[in-house]
Amino acid sequence: MGLTLVEKIAARHTDGLAPGAVVRAGDFVSIRPRHVMTHDNTGAVIPKFKQIGATEIADPAQPVFAIDHDIQN
Repeated sequence: MGLTLVEKIAARHTDGLAPGAVVRAGDFVSIRPRHVMTHDNTGAVIPKFKQIGATEIADPAQPVFAIDHDIQN
């Protein structure tokens, strides 16, 4: 049976996957996302960032910040 769309996408973005290896449902993989998203509660994310030992963002173009509350009213 062929790969599903999700399996193909996961295989393309899995970190450290050997050439020609496939990803199947149920596999545990580590994926390096092109973008990461946080919303307007960014202040709450900072302690988590520090808790994992992170001191800087490897790619400053990676984060995407979204405002998801009506702050005008």
